[in-house]
Amino acid sequence: MPFILFFITLLIYGTFIPDLGKSQQIISDQVYTGVDHVISLSKSKADLKPELLSDLINFVSTTSQDSSAPLKERRESKGAFYKFSIKGDLVHILDYVYNPDIPCYVAMPSSLHQQEWVTPETIIELKNLPEKLEARDFSYVFRGRDREIITPDINTGAYYKYDQDRLVASLPGPTGPVLVSVSSQTDISEVGKKGCVAGSDKSWNYLYSDKVGLSKTGLGWVNSYLYYAESMIIYVVDSSKGVIHVGLFKWLDAGWATMNMVNSNHILKGIKRFASDFKRILEAPGLPGPTILAEKHRQLQRSSKQNLQETISPYLQNMINSGTSDECSGPFNSLLSSGEYLEGMSHEEMVKILMLEYLKEYIPEQPTS
Repeated sequence: MPFILFFITLLIYGTFIPDLGKSQQIISDQVYTGVDHVISLSKSKADLKPELLSDLINFVSTTSQDSSAPLKERRESKGAFYKFSIKGDLVHILDYVYNPDIPCYVAMPSSLHQQEWVTPETIIELKNLPEKLEARDFSYVFRGRDREIITPDINTGAYYKYDQDRLVASLPGPTGPVLVSVSSQTDISEVGKKGCVAGSDKSWNYLYSDKVGLSKTGLGWVNSYLYYAESMIIYVVDSSKGVIHVGLFKWLDAGWATMNMVNSNHILKGIKRFASDFKRILEAPGLPGPTILAEKHRQLQRSSKQNLQETISPYLQNMINSGTSDECSGPFNSLLSSGEYLEGMSHEEMVKILMLEYLKEYIPEQPTS
């Protein structure tokens, strides 16, 4: 049995390579103390202790751009760290990433399919966050729970739905405010379902089905799950330079038959997938203002199913005509050509496609190679 699982993993992910290669950074115990403290707060009512985060903040702000490192295991799960930077200020992040009037997938289209808050009061807290920071209230902490559906995995085609505890906290830093966001999966995800990355992942075209399994040829029978995931993203503002240093720490246990098929290198690839789009969108000079995007979303939400279907139909037909959908194994092409795929799309799924198509008009194209 172990040999079979090893063989299947090679089929999906390819030849194993050493975790993170030459990009490794050394993460001190003091940095882990800060990370552990913040993550623990998502599942407790304890107070944030800023003094425990000083080494963490310093590490993120001084580590070189595009640095990475494997992380110590948490609950027998592998982990990875990645550092990147964004030009701008914290208000810019709040306006687009933590604005409940703008769906989260706008800033992370290759990572997130859908997201909803299970705790409605969290929406009020998010709306209060910009005002708190403008008043220089850097000790603002709130908790909640959300439900996410992620985009299809590039290797397996599977996508997953799960709930997670969330925490958002602000605190003062040496060069400007600091914002920390924690996500901690509450339970095993729903079984993975077959999806597809249609064409280049940089084009944000994804297909979803209700069929259980992987889309990888010959492995459609695999029942896979996300068993455990925790992540922390920290934004350290350098006001004098107009730069936000971003550090992302993530742990993941995913696979089948209770076996974790993920190593630190796989996690790093996923983080870089997220970071690439995150930076590309938030630094785009032509990015529509947050009020414009919020109003666009409201307009689409008010549209009838028929109007949305009429608008979406050419988009799906173009997938067929361009051959983009040919890369998708399984039932996708037949569902597209028969019209069943369009008929089965949810209102929010159609809204998402149109929001991203609207966004593409203002975001520079990124090379596919």
